Amino acid sequence: MDLPEECWELIFRFIDEDDDHRSLESLSLVSASFLSIANRVRSTFTITDRTLPFLNRHLLRFHNLRRVRFHDFHGDINSILLQISLSGLDLESLDISGMQYFPDLKKKMSSNMKEFSCSGVLELRENDLVSIGVCFPSLQKLDISYPESLPCPVFDSAIISLSSNLKNLLKIDVSGNNLITDKSLLSLSENCVLLREIIFRDCDFVSSRCIEFVLRNSRYLESLAINGIGWRPRESFSKDAFLLCRCLSELDLSDSFLSDELLRLIADAELPLKKIVLSNCQCLTFDGVLYLLTKYQTLAHLNLEGSSFLSDEMILELVVFLGSLTFVNFSFCAKLTGVSFFNIVERCVSLQCMRMEGTNFGVEDDSKELGVKSRIKSLYISGNHNLRDECLLKISRHCPFVQTLEVDHCPAITGDGVLEVLRNCGELTSLDISGCTGIRSLDALDFELPKLESLRACGTWIDNQALGFISKRCPRLLRLHLKGCLNVTSRGVKEIVQSCTRLREINLSNCQVDDGIFIWMVCANPSLRKIVPPCCFSPTKDLHKFLLRHGCVICQEIP
Repeated sequence: MDLPEECWELIFRFIDEDDDHRSLESLSLVSASFLSIANRVRSTFTITDRTLPFLNRHLLRFHNLRRVRFHDFHGDINSILLQISLSGLDLESLDISGMQYFPDLKKKMSSNMKEFSCSGVLELRENDLVSIGVCFPSLQKLDISYPESLPCPVFDSAIISLSSNLKNLLKIDVSGNNLITDKSLLSLSENCVLLREIIFRDCDFVSSRCIEFVLRNSRYLESLAINGIGWRPRESFSKDAFLLCRCLSELDLSDSFLSDELLRLIADAELPLKKIVLSNCQCLTFDGVLYLLTKYQTLAHLNLEGSSFLSDEMILELVVFLGSLTFVNFSFCAKLTGVSFFNIVERCVSLQCMRMEGTNFGVEDDSKELGVKSRIKSLYISGNHNLRDECLLKISRHCPFVQTLEVDHCPAITGDGVLEVLRNCGELTSLDISGCTGIRSLDALDFELPKLESLRACGTWIDNQALGFISKRCPRLLRLHLKGCLNVTSRGVKEIVQSCTRLREINLSNCQVDDGIFIWMVCANPSLRKIVPPCCFSPTKDLHKFLLRHGCVICQEIP
């Protein structure tokens, strides 16, 4: 039966999640209709050493490509950009973050470029920033953060030149350019009048006076992220510093020295804030935080990571004002226990994601049973050394819809606790139990895990028998990380590679596997794309070539 094009498009988009870029190409050959649908769906191409051989075919066949991203690529960026330019594609987004050098942009790329990212690029120089402004005058989003540019860092003159050419800029991240001063930020605010988001972390020579100017002058500013506020002697904000930024909905002041007086200025300004990040701040007090939260009871995102003064009793007071939260982070608040966790879960009914890592979770004698099921989808509670199976069981009962769960480095957890989580949380797609040394086996895994796609079990006592159970119960497994699992041998690896036919990534660092297994793995399971071998293994050039022909790479670590 023929399906409507809308249905085929949904199917194609699902298939397009396969990042080797070959699936859509095959489908596009079936018919003119499928080619048309594939062209609508395929808008992004990620260039890696592995996908480079398919680039030319994609440029010829998919005319709707708008975004190109370089990742794990060690070839000639300039020649690739020239090839893209000659293809006639009208690119809107280019990401060269982390590359070894900054390419020559002149006469190569579309002048209609809307987004450009070169975060972490080696050897970023002042003339490179000038060329960005000249070549991409229509840019709306720019990321030049944390360049590895020593001994030739970026100075104010480059930012001033850049800002004078980017009149349509909406977002910029200049974090880590630690020699720029107030002059840079003033020029951005004056020249780029449409700016909606500014990020300038780790820029040590930007003053509070300059920040005030930006808050007053950038009338469309919606998001501001800075750090290091208040560390300078005699640095302060005027009483009306925040009164004129009437569009500001996101404020990140992490790693700052925040007084109650400053928090009161922000609170009394009555901004339309939906997101507040105060992680790892000094001088924070409960009174200051309480006053702030009473003024912003519609917050969706709150980050108080590292607020060591917080206690369970304080959380009980704060949670009254947090009913609209969808994200909260109380990680490394060392006094908090499971009492706080369950109070938050009960009161914050819209919560989707919660981080409570490195706390005192698990030391409580008992915490109340909840009458409602939480809708939390992502839960990060790693590094809680007192967290035990009983508490994990209770969490799984009250958070049955969780999709991502990280309980790594909780040594008191055993295989029984993990099995209860797997049994109760049927929506689970990603599980991290790395460093949980109490997990010795998963022998009782006698039920299907139809949605589990990612399992990280690094540094556990999982062995071949456990891999056998996993291979039989996890048909959709895509990523398996077994780094440091000393009991895993070639026999267990073969079983899981054969059974999990969708497996794409596997980390075998420090596992007891034979050198000759890797060719067999790729031949036995064509879906494999990344393999991390044991540290002592040194692949030959012939092995690299063989794996690349099969669309797979062997590398030292999977990001």
